[in-house]
Amino acid sequence: MKSVIVSYLPHVFIILPLFMTLLLYSLGVRLTGNHWKAIHKSTQWTAVFYIIAVILLLEKIFHQGFIGYVLILLIIMLAIILIIQWKKEMEVALLNGLRLLWRISFLFFFLTYLGLVIYVIVRFILLQNGS
Repeated sequence: MKSVIVSYLPHVFIILPLFMTLLLYSLGVRLTGNHWKAIHKSTQWTAVFYIIAVILLLEKIFHQGFIGYVLILLIIMLAIILIIQWKKEMEVALLNGLRLLWRISFLFFFLTYLGLVIYVIVRFILLQNGS
């Protein structure tokens, strides 16, 4: 029984981000009454789910590990953000850089997630019709 649950766990993490975004958004709207604040909070809290889902989708498609590549990408993005911040303001605020990185990461990984899900669905349909 335990091995069955573990075998389906990656599939759950691939589907989870959309449901978590909708759930946190609806909770945010009910608690705050402000749609924009709910959007901002739901995107901040679900970015990690999209990152995990993209890593799992890439591993499922290419049969190779991508955690290291994603971590390197995030570090490079943070370095670029901090360099731009240093050039503009002559003072680096790491917390502001991390906050901006988190928002950019949500946008990047959300779009990547949508693209990969569409790719997997199209590939599945084409393989089913081709058989």
